[in-house]
Amino acid sequence: MTEPRSFLLRYVGARFEGHRLPLDVLPDLSAFRDLVVSYVKAEWRAAHTQRERLPKGFEKSIAFDLVGIKDGSAVPQLEWDRDTAQLLLPDFKDELEVLVEAAYAKVLDLIDGANGPMGTMELTSENIRALNRFGSSLLPDEKIEFPDSRGADGKVVYLNTYRRKRLITRGRDSYQTRFEDIGKLLGSEIDPLGTVGTIFINTSEYGTIKVPVSPERVRDDFDGSIEADVQFRLMIELGSDDTFRRVVEVYDVDVIDAKVVADLAVCRERITSLLSLSDGWHNGSGKTPTHAAAATASRLLARRPGMAGNYSIFPTEMGGLLFEFSRRGWDYSIEIGPAGSVEIYGTETGSNNELETEALDASSDEFARQFDLVTGGHE
Repeated sequence: MTEPRSFLLRYVGARFEGHRLPLDVLPDLSAFRDLVVSYVKAEWRAAHTQRERLPKGFEKSIAFDLVGIKDGSAVPQLEWDRDTAQLLLPDFKDELEVLVEAAYAKVLDLIDGANGPMGTMELTSENIRALNRFGSSLLPDEKIEFPDSRGADGKVVYLNTYRRKRLITRGRDSYQTRFEDIGKLLGSEIDPLGTVGTIFINTSEYGTIKVPVSPERVRDDFDGSIEADVQFRLMIELGSDDTFRRVVEVYDVDVIDAKVVADLAVCRERITSLLSLSDGWHNGSGKTPTHAAAATASRLLARRPGMAGNYSIFPTEMGGLLFEFSRRGWDYSIEIGPAGSVEIYGTETGSNNELETEALDASSDEFARQFDLVTGGHE
């Protein structure tokens, strides 16, 4: 009996520690299957040029099952269901097995070649539709690895937000990606028929965007909250030049609690006041905090707004910023360098236990993991 063919995808990033797979990434698995199927179809047509159409039941015969989550961050294990092929296309099951293997190799070649010249690969509309869903929920510091693969450089093949954009915009002028931040509510409206609601949010990255919500939510949650801070998680469409096109899907959008808003305002005002310091502010040696440090500080506030009331913020002599706070018997310091790099320090009250990281990129997996660990992002 032939062993079932398994495919492993390893999700790498702070959200996936402890073998967790958030529900908003589950559509990736069906999108991965669709991407493989798009290549299986192409392989079949190339091998059967005398046939005008695919056999009846062809696409349904290529079924994948999620059979487990393996160790090592979150590693979903997908298995090609040979029994379904046997049931639907008994005369072609052996050939389908070969085609599935060849298609998977094509997918790996596609992703591994994402950084190559833009004209080296042609994508079909089916390829692009699947790619626009596969990895669409990835954040900038996350990636999907294929542990059983090796690329041209001898390393594991992976897909991240940059590679997704490169691949998708080869075949069209836009792509989809996830966007989460804090913005300002500018207004809301309900269409004349009372069936469609919209809120308008001012964002630091894309200006004013229109977010669809139900008419009930407009009336109950947003009406009368003009100028309130709003936290949101969205799927958006961007042009190949990264200009905003539209909101594709809304995961969460909520007015932030009044106390959190007040705490955020205090932190933002503190950062703004520190940017006005002149060189030499500390006995002639302190440097003015940089805008790169302030930008990273704003990202930290947006990532965990509920922590804003715990922070004390200070300038550093080198032109950076320092966040200090206490949590669960530990005293922490998050030091932002003048170039925006971050280091985290911690000491446990009443013991010699310490935490210290090297300088980290604020968008890196390791920083995200450490930051969520000390601020309670895993809870």
